[in-house]
This record gives sequence, C-alpha cells and structure tokens, in this order.
Amino acid sequence: MHWDHYWDLTKALSSFGDSNSPLGYPEEVLIFWESVVKDKKENKSYLDLGTGKGALALWIQSILTRNNIKGKVSGCDLANIKKAKIISSADEINEAINKVEFKFNTPLELLPYPSNSFDLLVSQFGFEYSKWSESLPEAMRVLKDNGEIILMMHHPDSVITNDCRGGKKILSWFLTEKIFDDLATIISLKLSGEDLSFNKRNKQIIQKIQSLEVHNDGEQVWFMDIMSQISKLMISLTKESVIALIELKNAVNKQIDRLDDQLSVAFEEQEIKNKIQATQIKSKGIKTERFYVDKALFSWKVTINK
Repeated sequence: MHWDHYWDLTKALSSFGDSNSPLGYPEEVLIFWESVVKDKKENKSYLDLGTGKGALALWIQSILTRNNIKGKVSGCDLANIKKAKIISSADEINEAINKVEFKFNTPLELLPYPSNSFDLLVSQFGFEYSKWSESLPEAMRVLKDNGEIILMMHHPDSVITNDCRGGKKILSWFLTEKIFDDLATIISLKLSGEDLSFNKRNKQIIQKIQSLEVHNDGEQVWFMDIMSQISKLMISLTKESVIALIELKNAVNKQIDRLDDQLSVAFEEQEIKNKIQATQIKSKGIKTERFYVDKALFSWKVTINK
C-alpha cells in the first residue's frame, strides 16, 4: 500500500511539509481545531479518523494539556504505521505522543471501539478515503448521543487539489517520456567508458527535459523537486546509481498513486450530500461549508450531529 510507504519514509507528522508548524498544518487550521476543543470543554473523548501519523490527534491532545482541560484522545488509521516513528522536535508534541491512544492497521469501516464511545469524531483529509457506506454508519455507532462529527475534506477546487493536479502532470511526464529509462542508459554508457555516446545521449536528455512546459509556480516546485533528486544521483555515477534510479522511479510511481487517491476523493458538494444520504444514517443535522486559508479555498468542512 503506497500510504504505508509514504508514512514509513516521511519524518513529517502530516502530509503538509511546507508549513512552519511542527504538525505541518497552516495556522488557520490549527486555530480552527483549537476553537473546537475549547468549545467542548471538560471530560470529552475524541477520535481522529484516518489519523496518519497523528498530527490532528496530537494537536488536540496538546490543546487539552496546555489549557488544563481533561479529555481522552484516540486516533486510528488503515496504514501500517510504527508508533516509534512518530516523533517531533517540539516537546509539547512529544508529550502528546505518549498520551494519545493510536490504533493502526485499522479500517474505518470496522472501528474497534464500543458503541457510544466518543463525544467528537474528527478527520483532516482522512475519512474521505474510506468506503462511506460502511465507515459513516460505523462512525455514528461509536459516537455518543448528541455527539458531533467534523470532517475537513478535499475540495475539487482547493489549492491542495490544484497542486495535486500539477504534481501529477509533472511526475507523469517523467514516466511517460521514459526519462528514468534514458538516464539508466547513459549511466550504463558512462560506466562502460563510452564517453562520446554518453555525452551525446546526455545532451539529448537535457534537451528533452527542457522541452517540458511548466505553467505555474506550483508545477515549478514539483519540477525542481524531482530534478533535484535526479541531479544528486547523477553527480557521481557508480553501479549503485542504477539502483538509486530504480528506487526513485518506484517512489515517483507511488507518489502518483497518492496524488490519484487525493484527486479521486475531492468531491463536489452534491456528491458529498449524495454519499451521506446513501448511508441512511440518522442525524440531527448535516452542514457542508467551504474552509479558507489566507483567503484561498482549502477544503470542505462537513459537520454531522447525532
């Protein structure tokens, strides 16, 4: 499973690597969840659905601790994540890691918790990957009466989704144009001492890469990232360079799979309503809102009250 691969390799606690926060989330997102927790007050139980490496669960625990609010936080995820790899440079987050109860290899369609266990179920880009016809009834089962579900979910027009489209375009081009195969060929030429052929093919590959049309800053970031990785392994060519190139190609394939996943769960508002309605859950209310970060569309915020 490509998410297993991602969480095993990344040191980040979330899939947002460009934020200054130890958790990777934009400030507006952290403030939102803090307001939710403070509003709930004392002795509430929280479950983070699709927690990944626990960024949201750890943030909720940190809020409870810093405000001396009693509460219990749990998190579950389908991915095979080793808790020992959940670490942070922030003391507050490391303290929270020891308090949150994590369950991995855990499908949202079959939650290992008793009925009526939690006051609040939350998710930050996690729940939408599940099979709603099974996961939403399960969520309602473990939710207490008068409890609440708050889901931040991918929006098809958000900055995140648009970035995914750009990333998929750039990475897919490198595979479609067989750039990695071309690089493997010139490595072989160099190691065989065929310098003239190497120089000719190397120039051809550079020209091919330069032909790629990059249309915006987001695509440029993706392009520079993959080129940086390629450049590093091409600096000093050895037999190990071929192995490193194969590993990079495999990593790019897995990254495209993750981007495809994210794009596939960026639902329109009516799709969300239809998917919830199809589960036939009983609720006191369902609300769908757009969430913005720095005036840019960031996600959906879906609230369900039991």
